Amino acid sequence: MDADRRTRTALGRRYQVESRLGSGGSGEVFRATDLRVGRSVALKVFTLDDATPADVRRYAQEARVLAGLSHPGLVALLDVGADVDRERGPVAFLAMELIEGTTLRELIARGPVSAQDTAAIGHQIAVALDHAHTAGVVHRDIKPSNVLVTPPDRNPVVSGRGGPTVVLADFGIATSGAARGTGRAPAGSSGTAGYHSPEQALGADVGPASDVYSLGLVLLECRTGTRAYPGAPLASSLARLLEPVTVPTSLGRGWSRLLGAMTAMEPEERPPLAEVAERLDTLRGQD
Repeated sequence: MDADRRTRTALGRRYQVESRLGSGGSGEVFRATDLRVGRSVALKVFTLDDATPADVRRYAQEARVLAGLSHPGLVALLDVGADVDRERGPVAFLAMELIEGTTLRELIARGPVSAQDTAAIGHQIAVALDHAHTAGVVHRDIKPSNVLVTPPDRNPVVSGRGGPTVVLADFGIATSGAARGTGRAPAGSSGTAGYHSPEQALGADVGPASDVYSLGLVLLECRTGTRAYPGAPLASSLARLLEPVTVPTSLGRGWSRLLGAMTAMEPEERPPLAEVAERLDTLRGQD
């Protein structure tokens, strides 16, 4: 979708598209202005012309998931709608809170993140994910590019303790219906191979423990500056089935124990997120 060609019209007669920000799990994301209130938003646009019934269900699922969540550590949904775009034809869209800042992926690219900052980041994600899991939502795509590093004034309570303030984004492949009843999501290919849990790599059912594993890989990458399982998607997915995650002892006993537990091969051996958050808070207070 060419934002420049669409500046003469506004989606839903309300959202003036300005520039492309990137792509999410199931659509393109644009920076736009809400003409009713003059506010900048992130507009996630789904093309419907060639969409399959499964695609439409996925778009609706993301809207339902976001509508059911309200937490400072999660991107907020502001509006949903549909329109006919001059370039793409029928489209659906989600208007979401625009987070100004960078991503955790870009932060890690500068080098390993300090222990205290990693603990601060991990604690916030764990608390936000715990909220989502309590609502029956499994994210299934925890990775550095889906963690947004925000200005401190967005959440003064968190930023007042020092360290980066972060928000979890992109619930494009999250599941909620199955999770509410069973705590598990349907089997199938999902997520990003480099951060798959073993059960995701196998195409098995996934539950909250899968997000715990992926978060463990993200925090390990923060501390070391490198991915635990690099390489092509298939090789990366298979690697975690053949050998467990290696957590360097140089990270310290507390980190080694926590990250080792979070990345245990068996889901039932991983700690719940409330415990993860508590242990990260303890690590955050250490020198």
